[in-house]
Amino acid sequence: MKKETSIAVGMGIVFGLVFSFLVISNTQKNQSVSQKTPTQKTRPVTTEQQTILQPITISEPNDGAIIANPSVTIKGKTDKNSFVVVQTQAKDFSFTTKTELFEYSVPLTLGENVIHITAYPKGSNGKVQEKELHVYYLNSK
Repeated sequence: MKKETSIAVGMGIVFGLVFSFLVISNTQKNQSVSQKTPTQKTRPVTTEQQTILQPITISEPNDGAIIANPSVTIKGKTDKNSFVVVQTQAKDFSFTTKTELFEYSVPLTLGENVIHITAYPKGSNGKVQEKELHVYYLNSK
């Protein structure tokens, strides 16, 4: 072996030993701290009531629908005051729902259109909900 290779292997072994020593010593410190924790006074834990979110549902159009018009109206249902983002190949839209029901017209491009609909519930506790639709615009001429 070359001199540089031997030095690199030796440094790697030394570094590995130092790293493993540090990990072992920190683990032992954490275990000793966790053993002392039960003797300390504990405060009661308060939890926030989590609201049950309604999943996003799309009533129109159906996935795989064939459309003869250059635009389609997307109708669906999600939580009130959700921020909804609709992404298509032609254009992206965003709006906030005032009620649980929403309706939005989007333009289509000729052929397959993949429409991504994402709903962000109001507040930071809500889970982002997503739907994907495949709609086909075929010119009837």
